[in-house]
Amino acid sequence: MSRKTRTCFVSIIGLPNSGKSSLVNSIVNYPISIVSSKAQTTRDQINGIYTNDDLQIVFVDTPGFHKKINKFSDVLNKNVMDALEGIDLILFLHPVNKFINETTKDLFKSIANFKNKIAILTKLDLEVDDQKLNMQAQNLKKLGFDLVMGYSTEYKMTKNDLISKIEEFAYESNFFYDEDLTTNQSTRFFVKEIIRKHLLLNLKEEIPHQCAVVIENFSEANEKFIEIEATIYVARKSHLPIVVGNGGKMLEKIGTGARKEIESLLDSKIVLKNKVKINNNWFANESKIKKLGY
Repeated sequence: MSRKTRTCFVSIIGLPNSGKSSLVNSIVNYPISIVSSKAQTTRDQINGIYTNDDLQIVFVDTPGFHKKINKFSDVLNKNVMDALEGIDLILFLHPVNKFINETTKDLFKSIANFKNKIAILTKLDLEVDDQKLNMQAQNLKKLGFDLVMGYSTEYKMTKNDLISKIEEFAYESNFFYDEDLTTNQSTRFFVKEIIRKHLLLNLKEEIPHQCAVVIENFSEANEKFIEIEATIYVARKSHLPIVVGNGGKMLEKIGTGARKEIESLLDSKIVLKNKVKINNNWFANESKIKKLGY
């Protein structure tokens, strides 16, 4: 007797820093996306894969929906909309402690005609009283959601409840991915993201958001270590000395933090060589954005 399996493709959308990456990482139990207190950390469309018995859920984590600032924000917003193609369910994430602003309303309008959608109130671990929680749920229902659920990475019950609800939208099909996979992204992608994470952790204001990372070389030729060469592109000449730091100390700090995390991920000794180059205003030029892999 053949095994009956079910699949559900779920797109996760919301404003920057609404908890999208935290939700995906906690469900698939693997750090497939950067998690940071800073907004705008996810730039790419990333698939997180949860498989349990006969159920496979493919989560499509998207960049946060941005106000129109430049060409790069246009590209990120297009990625959000592209992620809705072939989707069975949308999870619309909104932090319980944030007001519903005009950008939130604009994002909802873009999915208003999509039948299957659930609003998820995130960051329930923050100290929010029941009155505010209920008020936020009512505000989301007024926006047009029939169902509002809560989610926190701190509370396992919310994870189980969400998976059970998503399962209601699953359909009979073969699994799209091997059962032992947790993501569709390559090792190079994760290395790039880890370096970018440490740029975000160590640099201030707009500088890390205007940096792009390209993996130039990933070599396993030496049995004792993996050699990785990466280029960090900054958008302005004035940013270069800040990223490099006095006597190269900032770049060394970024590299050391990234190297340790990559070694933990790959369970191997890593030789990481980072260099910094200027790519003037790359985020405002569509051709440059594409060349950098976005």
